[in-house]
Amino acid sequence: MEINPEPDLQQLAQTWEVLGEQDPLWAVASLPDKRGGRWNLEEFMETGEQAIAHYHQLIASHVPNVGTFSNVLDFGCGVGRLTCAWSRRARQATGVDISSSMLEVAKKNLTERENIHFVLNQNQDLRVFKDGEFDLVFSLICLQHMPWPMAAGYIREFARVCQRGGIVAFQLPSRARRFNWAGKLRKTFIDCLPFGWGRFYRRWRHGNPVVFDMHYTACPMVEATAASVGLKLLQREPDASAGAATEGFFYIFKKLE
Repeated sequence: MEINPEPDLQQLAQTWEVLGEQDPLWAVASLPDKRGGRWNLEEFMETGEQAIAHYHQLIASHVPNVGTFSNVLDFGCGVGRLTCAWSRRARQATGVDISSSMLEVAKKNLTERENIHFVLNQNQDLRVFKDGEFDLVFSLICLQHMPWPMAAGYIREFARVCQRGGIVAFQLPSRARRFNWAGKLRKTFIDCLPFGWGRFYRRWRHGNPVVFDMHYTACPMVEATAASVGLKLLQREPDASAGAATEGFFYIFKKLE
């Protein structure tokens, strides 16, 4: 049964708003030694170029005649790390994110890129975009941070805003390789603390009052949802973007013509 994701959406927006204000680059690429504003911007953006070079090649190996895309949608673009890399492989790259603070950083750092457009979207759909507006809809390390009913809704929207014959490609973890019972119990306890004490604890323990959760979705559920809105699976590739402790996949779909 579907649930109303609106409360989860508000919590998600608040989480990324705070992260965007406090440590935006680390929130995107969370290496332990880069926490607290230690990312060099040029080095950070280069990680995005390397990632998109990999995924562009992967898509090209399963989609004939992939050249320059017309308009790429980078869903969950954050500070524009991947949007910038896509803009070198597309006539237009559009980044969309739930966090205004993240997008402020993106616009500040990428003002010279004339073929990049950033959009703030805090809705549980993508009605800010027209049907068939993009020939590639892409998302990396984003859907994993939201409950499956919400992620499934966005996947349905990916199909709507993708043009016929276009590509929808995204990454999702499927399971934790080893369940962390202690961590799960600790998180449940912290979330139940009254009067904002959970935020005080997280700031004391982790240096930040918010955390981004990880959600896992089995492959058959992902593929069935995509198929229900006219997306044909071209490739499911093992993917370690969510970390070595997880099993994950990168999915490449084609929208039926």
